Amino acid sequence: MNRLDKGGRARFGAMLLTLWLGIGVVGCNSLLDVDNPNNVIGDDILIPSAAQALANGALYEVSAGYTYTLMCYSQVSDETHWVGSRDAFQQLDYGHIEYHLNEFTDQAYKDLAPGRWMADKAIGILEGHLAEDSLPDEQSLGEAYMWGALAYVTIADMFDDFTFSDMMVPQPAIGPANMGGLYTTAIGYLTSGLALDVNDETVRNLTAMRAEARHAQGVWNLIGQRPITTGLISAADAAAAATDAAAALALDPSDWTYYLEYPSSGTYGDFQGDVNSRLEHRFGNRYIIPEAGDKRRDRTAPNRGIRLMDPVDNVADMRLDAIMTPFEDGVQYSDLPILSAREMHLILAEDAMVRGDMADFLTHINQPRAWGGLNDWTAASGVSQEDILIHERQVNLFIQGKRLNDMYRFGIESDQWEASSTAHSAPGTFFPITMAEIDANCYINPNWPADVSCPPGG
Repeated sequence: MNRLDKGGRARFGAMLLTLWLGIGVVGCNSLLDVDNPNNVIGDDILIPSAAQALANGALYEVSAGYTYTLMCYSQVSDETHWVGSRDAFQQLDYGHIEYHLNEFTDQAYKDLAPGRWMADKAIGILEGHLAEDSLPDEQSLGEAYMWGALAYVTIADMFDDFTFSDMMVPQPAIGPANMGGLYTTAIGYLTSGLALDVNDETVRNLTAMRAEARHAQGVWNLIGQRPITTGLISAADAAAAATDAAAALALDPSDWTYYLEYPSSGTYGDFQGDVNSRLEHRFGNRYIIPEAGDKRRDRTAPNRGIRLMDPVDNVADMRLDAIMTPFEDGVQYSDLPILSAREMHLILAEDAMVRGDMADFLTHINQPRAWGGLNDWTAASGVSQEDILIHERQVNLFIQGKRLNDMYRFGIESDQWEASSTAHSAPGTFFPITMAEIDANCYINPNWPADVSCPPGG
């Protein structure tokens, strides 16, 4: 099953969940063909011929965790606005991000943690096959590294703390101070993937993902510990990210975007469904003009309901429409963009700004504008360098898990945040370890019975 088509989209189906559980990957007739159904993972996914199914399973699980976590993250930022009936979404919309009892962040944790575990498990098994020279195709391991890196970057970007338990074996929380190290793990995975024999598109994607991870680590170095530091990332972090961004563009200089795809035969897109079907939230007030019922964007309004103006041309920035329309039209099965050439240019623009290289800045800040049919930014445009960088990231990286981090580091607040919220009063706050994990993990449960021993771990 080729999941990397010419459109650059990660394809997967509902059958992948059964594949990672081992059903059908070794030709057995049913689960009853094994001595103990609970041994399916150990008996089946260790077989080299199951390598691609294992990588597909990691993709399935990480994608499910990503959409749910992105939904909660975007709700705290100004990208989406609560319009439904679920008060826990209202809590996030108002900037109260720290509550471990929030039902939606709790579900996000429960979805993303298995995705991280599945990616690590797939990587470990496939690395073993590679070491034994029994891996049928290195492409499967390269993809597993990609999904593992996506899981680690998402966790580091969106959580203040996390546990890395191994199924029923608990582990202590790693601690907020150690969350930045998750980017190092992701970068290591991506570097290992680039050493493999994988197809050209995967090389591009691994390189671009490493640029994104290095840039995100630079942002975390500003806002990962409180009190936060505002502004641009450091020269060292910017240079490291820029090296990979330039390499990704050298591999493919076109206006490409890489998506996670959520087809009707695959996992449900929770974020997409809640915006487009369940109508629990819509795009934020800064971005759109809503319909009269306040549930959706008014695509019959001028500029198809796009409110956010380009600060140079003083027109509605229709690059948002190019992201919003396929998201809306796909309902719960729309694609989610995770990497793009435009993001690579913006990483290079920030590096140029840090270095004080105006000519290089102009090249990279204006390429996404040219692709969007807008005039170039210049120093005479009446818009500062920082403001145009903020705007270009806001538009080109819309609903891609970057906005809240940028809001924190550039001192931007949502129009929905309450003065009492942690997003307002303690910028840099992200999601906590949530109740489901606290209840189940003896290392972090303050009410764990004193007479009940903690299973081995830690």
